[in-house]
Amino acid sequence: MDTIFALATPLQPAPLAWMRVSGPACAALAQGLGLTFGPATAAATLDTELGPLPLRLWIARAPHSYTGQDTLELAFPGSPVLVAVVERWLAARGLRPAVAGEFTRRALEAGKLDLSRAEAINALINAQSDAQRREALGDMRGDFARALAALAETLRALSASYEVAFDFSEDEIETAPFLSLAQGLAHIRNDLANLCAMPSPRQRHTIPQVALFGVPNAGKSSLFNALLGRRRSLVSDVPGTTRDPVVAAAKLGEIAAELVDLSGVGASDSDRGRFARRARDAALKADVLLLLCAPGQSAELESEFEVLSREDRSLPGRCLWVWTKSDLAPDATMVQTPVECLAVSAHTGAGLAALARAIEARLAAAGTAPHSTLREGASRSLETLSRAAQGMRQDPPEATAALVRRALRELDEALLQQAPGDVLDFIFTRFCIGK
Repeated sequence: MDTIFALATPLQPAPLAWMRVSGPACAALAQGLGLTFGPATAAATLDTELGPLPLRLWIARAPHSYTGQDTLELAFPGSPVLVAVVERWLAARGLRPAVAGEFTRRALEAGKLDLSRAEAINALINAQSDAQRREALGDMRGDFARALAALAETLRALSASYEVAFDFSEDEIETAPFLSLAQGLAHIRNDLANLCAMPSPRQRHTIPQVALFGVPNAGKSSLFNALLGRRRSLVSDVPGTTRDPVVAAAKLGEIAAELVDLSGVGASDSDRGRFARRARDAALKADVLLLLCAPGQSAELESEFEVLSREDRSLPGRCLWVWTKSDLAPDATMVQTPVECLAVSAHTGAGLAALARAIEARLAAAGTAPHSTLREGASRSLETLSRAAQGMRQDPPEATAALVRRALRELDEALLQQAPGDVLDFIFTRFCIGK
């Protein structure tokens, strides 16, 4: 395998630059600097066209290194000019620049990391909040993987119990214990749901989503069009005009996002809740949720917000309460709400700039959740177990047992992390250079 190098610090003037090297050429590089290649920290001088360059080196021999290969780490004064000099020196000796995530991928291939921990490194690099940082550190320790493995063993025992139950013959006095098995299935499904919900209760999007949620005639479509700067959603005084979600790309400050106009929910819904579940599900998945409230609608919206909050306890941190139609009731008393509030008028444009800035700030704080193969596998298994739990009253036990086996297989595949090469390529292209 060839030897790679990359700058592990940003390319800008700094007191110190850090170059990382991995591969079989490390021993020759160290010897060329007059050093014996072995586990050590050493000082050396590199002769360059600009004169002598002082280096500090950290040496690790295979397999006792991050990548499982011979490695060198070089620290030197952090001038971009000197970085270019060191890169030319390394390239002249047959080394090549690393591609994104290549150091971590070599660690994975050497068995130093499993895929969940490799992805956690990227999550930690990209964490933009304390919650994301804590989640990434927990995944690097393997907390989620260990809990998932324990749950997989419990599910394996349940699957085996189903098979044993089918062996009961018709002349047995004791009835096959399918009721007990159904209770066990419900417990495991709930445990997996709790595990998947802590601390990542939802699947985040590659492009962040901002959903407009409220009761009918809250002004969702008008505000949707106003934020877009063009007419995209149908505006009408007739309640229930918006039924299917309307999605459009928008630019909020420096952040590209998708705006989602949802159907109205609540007691005044003329469609009698036909589209309410879809709207609530989309609201729970949104990266930022705008709770739109026109004059006189606060009690109804508060009730809907309580329903959503019971399903996702982290929801208030992603919400903005938006008092709409402020031009119609500029002096209206605004009730106390558990989230940040803003007043806007889609008709006059009042408050729109402040709302766009608030949405941008929420999106920037939330960041983009890195890809997690392990968590996605756990979510697939949870969906399968939920189907089994929902259908076990009317479906035959054989059908439930088949879904349990499928859910177990999905957990095992997620824990084994045997991703094909194209999936690994996709994962590691999300890393930065030098990691």
